[in-house]
Amino acid sequence: MRIEIGANSQNPQELALKNIMIGYFLEAFFMTLFEKDKCDNASPKSKTVLYNLIFPIWVFPFIPARIPIVFVVNFVIDAAVIWLYLKKHKKLNNPKIYCFRAFGSEKTIQPQIDNRMVLRYSFRAALFGYFADFLGGMLMVGLLETARLAKYIDTYFVWSNFVSGLMHILVTLLVGFLIYKHHRRVGKKRLNLSADEARSLGLAVGILTAPWFFLIPTAWLY
Repeated sequence: MRIEIGANSQNPQELALKNIMIGYFLEAFFMTLFEKDKCDNASPKSKTVLYNLIFPIWVFPFIPARIPIVFVVNFVIDAAVIWLYLKKHKKLNNPKIYCFRAFGSEKTIQPQIDNRMVLRYSFRAALFGYFADFLGGMLMVGLLETARLAKYIDTYFVWSNFVSGLMHILVTLLVGFLIYKHHRRVGKKRLNLSADEARSLGLAVGILTAPWFFLIPTAWLY
């Protein structure tokens, strides 16, 4: 018996569903760049999905024309949170320390944490944060494509029912958890933090930079 590993081993139904999700997600982004009258010929199902995708606030950061602005905002927020955390815990501008483990052993150097390093770390953090937000958007599209949940999830009135509010909260918390895990793992290596310090940094950044805009009903703005 031969076992195939890779794309050919995927279930055709799962692969088709994945393609549909990606197609609707990308279609929603680019449809926002055209006039409204170009959407009139869409099928009823497409109109329903596009209604749920175009109007929510969480779609706007993924529109190609707005990506640079959103990334800059994420970078500024990440840099501010990370710099304030390191400043509070007196991790900034530490001089290089030469540590001798034993007589005749090799010396190790503790990396210096300055503003330049914080900016580099924040840039990578902003990239990962945007990627995590994108995964959250893809997950929301998948939920909208689920027959049992689509009729309950309301992206225009997020809090119109319990299921809709719960799904939006879970997606937001999941993205925040991914950001937390990223900083918990990378902070120890890049910023020379201990396990507890990296965990605290991950919690701070994960909570403050989670995509809370997923929870804002579009009805509040229109």
